[in-house]
Amino acid sequence: MENLSGKRVLITGVGIKPVSFVFKDIITGQPSHTPVFSEGVEYKANIGAAAAIECAKSGAIVHLVARTETKLKIIKKWIEENVSNAKVEYSAIDLSDINSLKELVKLIPKDIPLYWVQSAGIGAGTVKIKDDQPYTSIDNSSEEQLDAELSIIKNTFSLLKILLPRFYKQNETRICIVTSLAAVRSFTHGAVHCGAKGGLSRFVNAAMLDLDKNNIFLTDIRPGIVDTGSYDREIDKQCGPIQAGKNYGYDYTKNIFTMSPSSVGKVIVDALALDTHITSINMVARGQWPHEGS
Repeated sequence: MENLSGKRVLITGVGIKPVSFVFKDIITGQPSHTPVFSEGVEYKANIGAAAAIECAKSGAIVHLVARTETKLKIIKKWIEENVSNAKVEYSAIDLSDINSLKELVKLIPKDIPLYWVQSAGIGAGTVKIKDDQPYTSIDNSSEEQLDAELSIIKNTFSLLKILLPRFYKQNETRICIVTSLAAVRSFTHGAVHCGAKGGLSRFVNAAMLDLDKNNIFLTDIRPGIVDTGSYDREIDKQCGPIQAGKNYGYDYTKNIFTMSPSSVGKVIVDALALDTHITSINMVARGQWPHEGS
C-alpha cells in the first residue's frame, strides 16, 4: 500500500451499522463487510470508516467527520486499538451546517498538508429518506427524497469552497469524492438515485478542470454495491441489487455479491498517494455485473 505519512486526511461521511445480514465473497466465501467491534457488538464499516482505517494504516493522521459522536468514538477507538501508531481526530458535525464547517476548517492544524475524502451519502446518515430506501419507482419517489439525494451535491460543493483557500496554499492537494457506479449505469427504480449520483460525478469531473492548475487533484471513486449494511434488510435486497441485477441479466435472488468497504478504502489510499493523477475509478465486486454504462 502507498504511504500517506506526513499527511492529514479529512474524511467526511464516516459511519457504521450493526450487522444484521452476512454477505459472502464469491471466491473466498468469507464475509464481505469490514468489521468494527465495540463492547461485543459487531458493526459494518461504511466506505468512510473503511477509508479512515486504510489511511491510518498508510501512516496518515485521519480526521473523521459525521453527525453522530457516539459512532465516531467507536470508530476512533477501533482504529487506535487495531492500527499501530494510529492518530485519529474527529468532529461531530452536520455537513449542512456551514458555520460549523467553517469553524472546523479553521481549527484543523496547518502543520502538515491536508487531503480530503468525501464519502457522504444517503446510507451514511447525513441525510434521511423514507424507510432509508433510495430505490423507488418514479411514481413512489418524493420531492423530499430528491432533495435528500441532491443535498449530497450541495454539501460537497459547500465544503469544497470552504477548503479551497487552504488548498490553494498547499504545494499539492489530493481529493477523493466517492460517487457511485450508479452515476454511469442506470437501472429501474433508480431515476432519482442515479440522477443525483450522475450529477455529483459530473461536478467532480468539472471541478478537476478548474482546480488541477492549482495542483489540486480530484478523483471520482465509483464503487458498485458495497457491503456497508445498506443492503441487509430484505426490502433493500429486493429493491436494490436484485431488481437492478435483472436489468443486466443477473439473478441475485440466491446470492448478492458485494465488495468490502476496505477494498474501496485501499483504492482511495492509492488515489491519494500515487505520483499520478487518477481521474476516476470504477470498481465492482467479483460476481457483480460489470457494466459501466446505461
